[in-house]
Amino acid sequence: MISNCTVLNINAHNVPEEDKHRFPTLSKPKSLGGYSVSPLGFFENNMDRMRYIVIPQANNFPFSLRNNEDRQRAKSAQEEDIDNMLLYIESKQQSFLKIINMRAEVNADIVCTSEVLELMMSAPYESKNGWALGVTRYRNTTYICRVDRVEPNPFDSDNLTRIMQADWLSNLHKRCLFDNGMGLPNANQSLEESSRFNGVFSFELNGKRILFDSPVLAEQSPYQFNGSYIWTDLQLRTSNMNRDEWSIHNRTEAIKWWIKCFLLGIESIYIAYRDENDLVHCIKKTAVRDLWKECENDWSPYVCANFMVRLLGCITQIMAPVDCPSTVYTFEFDANQGKVAYKAFEGRNEHTFVADWFRVMVDEFTADATEQIRRASTRD
Repeated sequence: MISNCTVLNINAHNVPEEDKHRFPTLSKPKSLGGYSVSPLGFFENNMDRMRYIVIPQANNFPFSLRNNEDRQRAKSAQEEDIDNMLLYIESKQQSFLKIINMRAEVNADIVCTSEVLELMMSAPYESKNGWALGVTRYRNTTYICRVDRVEPNPFDSDNLTRIMQADWLSNLHKRCLFDNGMGLPNANQSLEESSRFNGVFSFELNGKRILFDSPVLAEQSPYQFNGSYIWTDLQLRTSNMNRDEWSIHNRTEAIKWWIKCFLLGIESIYIAYRDENDLVHCIKKTAVRDLWKECENDWSPYVCANFMVRLLGCITQIMAPVDCPSTVYTFEFDANQGKVAYKAFEGRNEHTFVADWFRVMVDEFTADATEQIRRASTRD
C-alpha cells in the first residue's frame, strides 16, 4: 500500500510512553452553526432538516428493528465530503473569510470533515481497515478529505454485518427522530426519505484553528436558549454480551462513539439495547465520561488524542511550502503496520478536490474587499 511513498516517522501502533499518560492541549469545541443535507447529499443553507431525539413511551417497548416489508438493502452511512463544508463557508463569507495583505483567506488553519479527525484518533486501535487522505494547502489553509472511497465486496462478512447494523440503526432512527420539532417520528418512512443536519465546529490545537463539520442530532431541553443547541447521538448495542464480546465492542464501536462526542463536545448520548431477536427493550441516556470508564481497559483517550495531534503536526509541516489548490498530497494509513506514508501529486490531478468555484469565490471576495478599501480611502 505504501510503496513509492515517503513513510512518516510516527507509527500508530508504537505509542510513545508520554502519549499514554498526558492529554494534549486542545480547546473546548465551539458550535458555530450548521446546515441541512438533502437525501441526495446536497448542501441546503437552512436548519430545516435538524433532527431531534424523542424516546418512545414505556408502553411502546419492546419494538422490532426488522423491516416488516420485503427486506431491502440498507444504505450505508452517507459519506461526507468537503464540498458541503466549502459551500457553508461560501454562505457565511463574512464570518469565515478574512483579508490578509490584500488577499482573502479562510479564517482557519485546517478545514476538514469530522470523519478525517475520527479516522486519525481511532488509528492506534485499528489493525484491519486502512484509509487514505487527500491534503491541499491553499492561501495558508490546509484542506483535508478522505480519498479512498471504494465499493465494498458485497459477499464480505464484515460488509454484510455493516449492512445489517445500518439497517437496524436506520429503523431505530425512524422510531426516535423527528425533523426540526415538526411532527413525530414515523416508523413507516422509507430509507430513501432520510436526510440529515450537519453542525459546524472549531477548536484550537497548538495555536491552530481546526474548522470541521459533522452529522449531528439535537436534544430538546428547557435550558436551550438564544439559538443554542444541545447536541447528542443515538447508538445501538447488543444487550447481552460476554466479556470477550464487550471487549471487541469497546474497541470497534464504543471507541468511535466516544471520539465523535469528544470532537463535538457532546456530554451524553442515547444507547438502545437490542436482544437476539432484534427487539429493543430500552434506551438509556449515558454520560460520555461513563462510556469512557467502561472502556478504560480496552483503549486510552490519551493515545487517541495524541496520535491525532502528532499526525496533524506532520501533515501541516509537510504542506507548509505548498500554496496551490490543485496540488494534492495523499497520506495513506496501513492498518496492519500502523505506518503512515505520503506522496505528492503536483498541479491538477485525479485527486484534486478543492473546486474551481471555491477559488473563484475567494478571488471575488478579495476584489470586493479591495474595492471597499479603495473607496473608503478615497472618501478620506
